[in-house]
Amino acid sequence: MEAEDDWSLDLFERRLKVISHALVIATITIVALQTLQEVLMPLFIALGLYLVLKPGANWLEKEGVPPLMGHTIMLLFLTLVIVSTAFFAWMQIDGFLDDDARIEEYNQSFGEILQNGTSMPGLGESFQMAHDNWMNGTGMAGVAQGMGFSADGMGGVVTSSFSTGLMVLFILMFVIFEASLLPGRINAAFPGDSLGRFDAVSKKVSEGVNTYIVVKTGVSFGTGACAGIIMLLFGIDLWFVWALLTFLLNYIPYIGSLMATVPPILLAALAMGLGGMFAVFVVLLLLNQQVWGNVIETKWSGTALDVSPVLLIIVTTFAFWLWGIIGMVVSIPYMMVVKIILENIERTRPLAVLMSERAPDLRKVWQDALEDGKLETWELSRLLELQRNLNISEHEMKRVAGRSAVDAALERGEVAKIEVDFIQRVARGSPVQDAVRTGLVAGPITEDMSRFLQHLSLHLEEHFEEE
Repeated sequence: MEAEDDWSLDLFERRLKVISHALVIATITIVALQTLQEVLMPLFIALGLYLVLKPGANWLEKEGVPPLMGHTIMLLFLTLVIVSTAFFAWMQIDGFLDDDARIEEYNQSFGEILQNGTSMPGLGESFQMAHDNWMNGTGMAGVAQGMGFSADGMGGVVTSSFSTGLMVLFILMFVIFEASLLPGRINAAFPGDSLGRFDAVSKKVSEGVNTYIVVKTGVSFGTGACAGIIMLLFGIDLWFVWALLTFLLNYIPYIGSLMATVPPILLAALAMGLGGMFAVFVVLLLLNQQVWGNVIETKWSGTALDVSPVLLIIVTTFAFWLWGIIGMVVSIPYMMVVKIILENIERTRPLAVLMSERAPDLRKVWQDALEDGKLETWELSRLLELQRNLNISEHEMKRVAGRSAVDAALERGEVAKIEVDFIQRVARGSPVQDAVRTGLVAGPITEDMSRFLQHLSLHLEEHFEEE
């Protein structure tokens, strides 16, 4: 008992050191991000764009394109998309600001709303003050001027964006070149990795990051495109700008898409009034967000975003304080990347658990461990530690292992040697017990065995639900 207590105290102290070191690193990082904003912001944007390019470059590499050439093709494609998108958005904003008649309609509509509010008990003076400020500031034109959307202001925005874009592009080219040389240096720096742990962790981190970037970018594009179509059909001004804003802010979970709906909803209220068409427009926008965010994204990625909502609020607040809207957009993807890295390194895994919304799921850990058909020593240690922490019985552990092995084998189309024993053990008492015991061997799964394993998977699913 004394030895166990000493071991527990030692484990607690080690984890406390990890957390304290993480807090120190986080504090230093925040100070550096604020002090070196002009240098670090283009760097972080370039790294973020590299992560966006990487899945496409990996696909080109599988098709036989050299890695450096694949990244160059993706970079040219991304540059074309960004330049075209920015040009179209700028043209739409410039055209809207030149439409004096349309702006005057919005001014009158909003002025009438404020004027009507002056008769409200207790709020009349506030509405009257807002009405006077609105009219004295020349209405929407004054708001646009204050936001920099005037003729002179637009020129400054374009110039600043162009210079920043050139710097980001310059850094991104060096990042791409460096990434092509980094694997060789890593192999030279970590020779003799007999257990292959570094390679396994690197592979899991790379796959996790690629999956997140692909899913999030795809969902953001779908959400923005559908929102743009809805706004175009309802005749909302600046529909492409709001669709682009929806795409960018959708990288901020929970609140990003809602923030993006505020400007078009306000314009729709001014243009349509608060009638039935306005209600339909709002419902369609919100329904579009829910379908893409809560249904399609979850189905695509296989899981919901497992990050603490409180942590999301803290990170986005700090990011907005540091770098404004750009900080909010880039902070969450980077946080997800950091979380994926932390959860695949044994010593930092407790930090990833603290960042999560839900407690670790034993089945998910087993599925991750058996994904490649091998069970590394560090993966087994993680599973045993989770079993001990969650107080899971040995019988339950074997059942979850067998069920995960069945799912992993069906997905890969072959059975690994270590999975054969797990599957045969969990098949006991099932209708396909004899077929699995006599016919299941390591290697590719036959068509008949695939049917048996599918029946076993359904049997286990029903059995788990009953219990």
